[in-house]
Amino acid sequence: MTVSLEGKSAIVTGAAVGIGNAFARALAIQGVNLSICDIRGDDLQEIAETLDQIGIEVESTLADVSVPADVRGVVDKHISRFGGIDLLVSNAGTWAQSEATDDLDKSDADWDKVVGTNFAGVFLFGRAVIPHMIAHGGGNIVNIATDHFCTCGSPNVWNHDDAPDCPHGINPPRPVGGGSIMDLYDAGKSAINGLTLSWAKALHEQNIRVNAFCMGATDSHMLRGFNNFDPDPAEEAKLLEEFGWMKAEDIADCLVELVKEGEEGRSGENIGFALGHPVRLPKRQPIPTFMYEPLS
Repeated sequence: MTVSLEGKSAIVTGAAVGIGNAFARALAIQGVNLSICDIRGDDLQEIAETLDQIGIEVESTLADVSVPADVRGVVDKHISRFGGIDLLVSNAGTWAQSEATDDLDKSDADWDKVVGTNFAGVFLFGRAVIPHMIAHGGGNIVNIATDHFCTCGSPNVWNHDDAPDCPHGINPPRPVGGGSIMDLYDAGKSAINGLTLSWAKALHEQNIRVNAFCMGATDSHMLRGFNNFDPDPAEEAKLLEEFGWMKAEDIADCLVELVKEGEEGRSGENIGFALGHPVRLPKRQPIPTFMYEPLS
């Protein structure tokens, strides 16, 4: 079953740039009214103006997803304006180098920045919107995680017949994790996988679907940051060809398709998107009986 999204409402965090920007645009084209937030004020204003021109209602708020008061402010404004919420896309994320040998002062600062944004932001927004979704009769939550633990080689090896450009192949598959300099990033993002499964089980009876997109390298603000944000056109084309980054717009199309599955759609899936593989929503996975039924 495919449902219409016209007139629905959604919150998209980290919507000013990159993948969040693409999510907001794709939902607006479907007629979804939006609340968007970010810490980048100028970029946030620009996307808000673009969404307004598409013809939907948009509420934009300068907010830090790791700050409970900011989260509450975004959600309260959304409910006040739209009366309920149908979709939360917890997209806001950041990266910082962190290693097991870092000193405690650096580690404390990195924790606040990386885990505060990547995991606490997802947790706080979920806690803030879930009561409203229950009162509204259901909804969708889509969390943005990483392919470091849900990729073409883990937890199951994918079929590589249609992925000749996969940089890893199957012998051996991609190793899990992002490497020795990403312990906090990996910890915060992988925690989202567990949160997604727990919420999907807990909220099944309330008609709230919870899934995660486990993202591989996608053309985004974060990745462009590793290349001075704004390479010249020739360099940009070379980067995209050399690294094969996925396009944010293609991921956004998958989000729309996921939400359009409706109340009977999938829930509790950590959906992987990996370099060198077609960017598409995979076939729905069977739900194990233990997911929603108590063990005898």
